[in-house]
Amino acid sequence: MKNPFDILEQNSLNFKLTPISFREIFFIAESPCDIYAQVDGLFKVVLYKKAEISNTVLRDLLQKKLANLFVMEDDRPSLRFAQQENLRNVIRSLSIGDPLEKAKYATNLLAINLGYLYEDPTDDNLLNLQVQSAKNLATFLFNKPQIHEALYKEFIKQGHHYIFAQPFLSTLFLLGVMKNTRLYIDKDIELFFLTSYFKDIGMSAIPVEKYNDENLSEDDRKLLASHPQLSVNILRGRVPLPPNHLKIIENHHIYSTLTNQLNLADKDDPNVVFGFETMMISVMDTVAAMITDRPFRKAESLYKSLDLIRLLIGEQYPQEFKLIVFYFKNFFKGM
Repeated sequence: MKNPFDILEQNSLNFKLTPISFREIFFIAESPCDIYAQVDGLFKVVLYKKAEISNTVLRDLLQKKLANLFVMEDDRPSLRFAQQENLRNVIRSLSIGDPLEKAKYATNLLAINLGYLYEDPTDDNLLNLQVQSAKNLATFLFNKPQIHEALYKEFIKQGHHYIFAQPFLSTLFLLGVMKNTRLYIDKDIELFFLTSYFKDIGMSAIPVEKYNDENLSEDDRKLLASHPQLSVNILRGRVPLPPNHLKIIENHHIYSTLTNQLNLADKDDPNVVFGFETMMISVMDTVAAMITDRPFRKAESLYKSLDLIRLLIGEQYPQEFKLIVFYFKNFFKGM
């Protein structure tokens, strides 16, 4: 530190800067604001406003171990706006170009923007963007099952926090199973995509960083247990879901991979709505969670996850269970 002014400046930056994830600067041609990192223990600008952000620049930052980035609190909206515009543009042009590349781009931007929504689930603009994007993506992916496996692999590679990755992964599986049944029309697909994708928005009540710890506090466990109802409260009147789909969200959580608890009491409660669609959404959610890594545990095998599904639904839905097993065995046969 050269002089007292530098000390004052660093102290001031400590109060003015807010952290961002490294992937928030993906897919942006130029920096919308000054972006900082800690270099030798000091906050320094590593990307000035309007600086080019190329793959070479990103690699250089990673090689220099400058992945922990910050922006001024007042500048955060400009970064968020840039990623919102990216998502709007790619969703509008899904049908143009290579389907897999477009789907990879769209799903990564969807996850980034979902993070913004979790920061403020009351923001109608953020929610409406997610809803419209999810609708368009539902139709696009339902008609292109041949890219699902490759898309799954590519999405996993991106390493999004599981809270933001889980909604899409479970919904991708749901689309595949629904496609195999040949029982659903396009409007059904759109509604079930939205239902599955937004079912856990109530988890935004707990700060995301707390989900990195397997041992949640008692208060946080209570919030987690109530998240289906919180999801309904957030979505009702704001997302075009009919009452029966909100009921599915309210009753979908029969197993928690975070607390490792079976909610079989709810499953057998005659006052709880647990129909075929609720079961299917819950099953896809459980499998997607079990076979992907968490900060506090490694992924389980597909066999172990399907064994749990057999316990949950095997007796009540034997034919549907066979359909689920058939789908996943075919989905992962090349992996």
